[in-house]
Amino acid sequence: MATGGTTIPELGTEGLPSPGLPLTPARKAWVENVTILLRHKTLIITVTAIVTVVTGVYSFLFIPNYYKARAVILPARHQGGGLDALTSGLASSLKDIGLSQLHGGEESYTPLSLMRSRELMGNMVKQFNYVTLYKAKSFSDAVDEFNKNLDGELTEEGNFIVSFEDTSPVRAAQVTNAVVGAINDVNSRLAKEEAKHNISEAQARYEQNKADLDTAEAALGAFQQKYGVFALPQQAQAELSALAELEAQKYSAQIQLDNAKQMYGANSSEVTVYQTTVDELASKIGEMQAGEDVKAGAFVPTKLMPEAALQYLKLMRDVEIQSKLKAFILPAYEQAKLDESKNLYGFVTLDTASVPVHKAGPHRSIIILAAMVGSAVLMSMVIMFLAGTQRLKQNFAHDRESLGI
Repeated sequence: MATGGTTIPELGTEGLPSPGLPLTPARKAWVENVTILLRHKTLIITVTAIVTVVTGVYSFLFIPNYYKARAVILPARHQGGGLDALTSGLASSLKDIGLSQLHGGEESYTPLSLMRSRELMGNMVKQFNYVTLYKAKSFSDAVDEFNKNLDGELTEEGNFIVSFEDTSPVRAAQVTNAVVGAINDVNSRLAKEEAKHNISEAQARYEQNKADLDTAEAALGAFQQKYGVFALPQQAQAELSALAELEAQKYSAQIQLDNAKQMYGANSSEVTVYQTTVDELASKIGEMQAGEDVKAGAFVPTKLMPEAALQYLKLMRDVEIQSKLKAFILPAYEQAKLDESKNLYGFVTLDTASVPVHKAGPHRSIIILAAMVGSAVLMSMVIMFLAGTQRLKQNFAHDRESLGI
């Protein structure tokens, strides 16, 4: 074999010897490795052939075919009644007052989360006796194996594909359709539980609202009874108009009184008449301002007008708020009771799973090809490892001999 300082001839493009190239350590190692593999090519080919044949026999005789059944589902469309139409626009308002969304049929849980529930898979394992079919050591192991064969996929169109793999094509279709039905059953049960929870929430809030509304109405009634107020803006306007009219009459009477004093003297009967008129008008104005005028009992005392107006507005606001809340809560409460009493199917089946005709696996050609390539590569690595080990032993023996050890 050539050494590190020698050259080896190579063929040029014309088939003639080309100038020799220096044999570098890398080229030398490559030539040595290829030589070793070619020297053991019979062993490599034999082992590869044996592994390939054994893998092929095993894959055909001991690996069963498995089949995949598919069903396509999509979210159900619920045609709501009057309460649905009324409460559909109140979601944000209900959240603001501490209530969760009450429409169990308007929004469904994701089919993937329902499909992966241990409850659903456990029921399927029991129904189709997969503990025995999978030869599982425990029920939990059978559920885990079932989970590996169950799959879900969301398409770009918004549909959801439920698929299941089994060695029996008939059972694969049966399980797939059973899973679709179980998804709706679990969705309906969860929706009912949520509706039951919402009933207690809505009922408590509704009872509180009724109590608050009664309190607000009672306070407003007491205020109206105390001040005789039934429509404060209109009453205030009428009262101010009446006061303005009395002030105008008083001003006119005062002018006539002053003229009478100049013309007839302060002690004349005319002055007495005008003075009496002015005094009566002033007394009337004072009584109205103090709220002591019996004939004007519907008027609020002028000195209390700002305070009464603020109190009146506050009471009216409380009554209005509680009335609005009642308009929101009562339909939601009734809707929750309806949701509890009906089955809410969150999904409808677009395509029912049918018995698959073609197998989904195993792909035996890929398995055999992988076994052939893998065994050849592995055998080559083993030979190179053994050759390298042998080389190290020889070098070590040579070094010991050179050192006289």
